Amino acid sequence: MSTDLRVPNRPRARLTRQGQITVPKAVRDALGVRPGDDIEFVAQGENLVLRVRPRRSVLDFDGIASAAASRVPRTAEELDEMIARGMTKASIARASKKRVGSPSHS
Repeated sequence: MSTDLRVPNRPRARLTRQGQITVPKAVRDALGVRPGDDIEFVAQGENLVLRVRPRRSVLDFDGIASAAASRVPRTAEELDEMIARGMTKASIARASKKRVGSPSHS
């Protein structure tokens, strides 16, 4: 989101030795930013444009795992069975790799 700032008195900020600046309050207010918000600095020719990166809310992720929801075990026993099956498959896979990769003793 870029904003045409209507800020009086052309606010300024001084660069510290560590390369940091404090965004003047009038600019923060005009952008609607709060502590923790990300501000992008975008060079456009001789101008520098500030863009506020929108905050992500946990609500933005609503439904992201709905496809996997049916595979989530409903009880501790189902979870134990799923873990046991996975461990058995992993054990078989490791054993078959050892057999394939081992030198023959003929």
